[in-house]
Amino acid sequence: MLIDSHCHLDWKSFNKDIEDVIKRAKENGLVAIVTASFFENFEKNLNYLEIFKKFVFISLGLHPPRVNINSVKRTIKLIQENVDKIRAIGEVGLDYYWIKDPKKREGQRKAFVEFINLSKDLKLPIVIHARNAHKDAIDILEKNSPIKVLMHCFSGNIPDAKRVIKNDWYISVPTSVTNRGVHQNVARMCPLEKMLLETDSPFLSPFKKGRNEPMNVKFAAEKVAEIKNIDVEEVSKITTKNAIKFYNLNL
Repeated sequence: MLIDSHCHLDWKSFNKDIEDVIKRAKENGLVAIVTASFFENFEKNLNYLEIFKKFVFISLGLHPPRVNINSVKRTIKLIQENVDKIRAIGEVGLDYYWIKDPKKREGQRKAFVEFINLSKDLKLPIVIHARNAHKDAIDILEKNSPIKVLMHCFSGNIPDAKRVIKNDWYISVPTSVTNRGVHQNVARMCPLEKMLLETDSPFLSPFKKGRNEPMNVKFAAEKVAEIKNIDVEEVSKITTKNAIKFYNLNL
């Protein structure tokens, strides 16, 4: 049993073969997929929620580089209107890789606090995007105390990871753990009890070329098992249990 805890099924590269993608995922042992949605393609993900009942689930957020007054308001309104259809708020957070302007970074931080407060009001988990901004993201999370936190595709340093674990938050390890040292280091130190697996597909493929897809989450499980010197079945079982608990999935 496996769960892809974060991907983007609404991405255009899945348009022509989404049913085959879901079929391959099931054939490779997946029991659920969580697709992260933004307001532009939310209707597409709602359609997948209906077509692939009890297999595809949705989170809804706002990619940090796209934060502005209108996008934040629109996303918050959509979350409030669809709270019964989504399993988490996210991905939301901070991105200092793409955003260098200090004023825009401050706008991201203010929006981040708004989304954290919304997650508490609605009693929803929150999925965090933090790129080149782990310390600030963790500082804000610690100050505002959300209910449940998943650090999506975590690429912070070991001290950052230790803070995440100390706060009893979750870390998701992506399929790129097969070839990226930063993810391997995180997988090595993160307790299995606080770990989820993800593909972030169509991105972060475990291979050098080609589109990533949910079935490839098995390669993340295999690499984590290798790093920790444990059975892949144990990795699959515990990370699946963690994903079910975090997203409150009714499988």
